[in-house]
Amino acid sequence: MNEPSRSTEFSEPRGPAAALQGAADMVSLGAAWAAGICILLLTLLVLLDIFLAFFSGFMPSVPTSTGIGWEYSAYLMGSSFLLGSGMTLRAGLQLRVEVLMSSLGGRMTRFFEGLSAALGVAVTVPLALWLARFCYRTYSYGEVSQDSYTPLWIPQLVLAIGAAVLAFQMVARLVTCLAGHPVNRSSLGAASAIE
Repeated sequence: MNEPSRSTEFSEPRGPAAALQGAADMVSLGAAWAAGICILLLTLLVLLDIFLAFFSGFMPSVPTSTGIGWEYSAYLMGSSFLLGSGMTLRAGLQLRVEVLMSSLGGRMTRFFEGLSAALGVAVTVPLALWLARFCYRTYSYGEVSQDSYTPLWIPQLVLAIGAAVLAFQMVARLVTCLAGHPVNRSSLGAASAIE
């Protein structure tokens, strides 16, 4: 007797839904790398402010801080949060009611996955559009921050891009769910859901 081939039994989903999900995964992966760079820059900025504060006590010529630490820390934190949210969603590491999902049967689980994805689309798409309009308005008015005179459209653009990546991943998740494919891909996560 011939046994079913493992390659066909565990093959990757194919078709338009899988292509859309693959594109969303690639965009989310790039944004997740950018989020990691934001966290690295945030860490370096905080460490620089700590060292400056420490050495200014011994050497009066050293400034007590960078002067932009708090402002840029906020920009980098918000950017890392939104840029990494698409990959977090796809890896299945977002916060959700796992007790409810694990106690339901296959069809009910799929129904609630679809419902939550539809609600996610209803929230994230308008959020991405609003942030893009807000960024454009700030750019057209030429608004800058009070402390560093940074054009505010720059950090707002990064937030808008992060929201767009999350919205794209959410739309792909809904289409993937409706096509009957798995919505989470734990191999994309940097940690397990327990951690």
